[in-house]
Amino acid sequence: MDFGVTVPNFGKYADKNEIIKVTTTAEELGFDSIWVSDHIVIPQSHRVFGYVFYDPLVTLSYLASVTQTIKLGISVVILPYRNPVVLAKMISTLDQLSEGRIILGVGTGWLKEEFDALGYSYDQRGKITDEYIEILKALWTEDLPKYDGEFHSFSGIRFLPKPHQKPYPPIWVGGGSVKAIERAVISGDGWHPVGLTPGQIKDSQFLVKKLFKTHKKDDFVISLRRNLQITEKDIDEDDTLRGSLEKVVSGLRDYKKTGVDHLILNFLSGTSDGVINAMRHFSMEIRPHI
Repeated sequence: MDFGVTVPNFGKYADKNEIIKVTTTAEELGFDSIWVSDHIVIPQSHRVFGYVFYDPLVTLSYLASVTQTIKLGISVVILPYRNPVVLAKMISTLDQLSEGRIILGVGTGWLKEEFDALGYSYDQRGKITDEYIEILKALWTEDLPKYDGEFHSFSGIRFLPKPHQKPYPPIWVGGGSVKAIERAVISGDGWHPVGLTPGQIKDSQFLVKKLFKTHKKDDFVISLRRNLQITEKDIDEDDTLRGSLEKVVSGLRDYKKTGVDHLILNFLSGTSDGVINAMRHFSMEIRPHI
């Protein structure tokens, strides 16, 4: 099982120096990937995120220049917010410049107030997402890409550079719903939910395997983003990776048994230095036993 780390591109610790410190430490400690999140504006009704939110693509471009080998992931870019041709150009450029280190997590989005502020359709976000995934693939793989869709059309163009990874960077579809799982298996290269327990992952595997019968997938990845915090007392039972060391280790092993290939950890701590210390503790004392 591979392990990734979220970096603070939003919220309390959203700061250039903190972002660099977490990222370079993650690479130094042998983590497999670092991850940023995506929102463009934060409605006042959802200020729990904090109002500072660094753009994920610009942030990853900067981090690509201060790292060498670690994978660079987005968890997740909200496709209906983005012009698909412009997004395809940014991702393929970044994949070339990073020499094939991009993992593109995509999702439909859920924050209606943000859709309203940006002037995009909330009700059609699923259909838009499906179409934009098709557009990304066409631009990345066709010599003379063309597309005639409900929301976007083009023809008679060249599109270069193509991505470094062939046929294109892996597309991991976010979300825990039945529709998200279907979209992941049918259109993506991986499924990327947030916060599910090992039991919930196991239950969802039935649908994944059922879809595999008609949509054969090679190297399909099940990833998960989850908070991790070691405490003296166990927290809520469903908070699989928050509690005693024994509980956290047991939870990690359960995720591995249920088929999670890539676990992305959001280390919870009162300070950024605490996050760094938790990362070191995980890498040196916990990961060798998983």
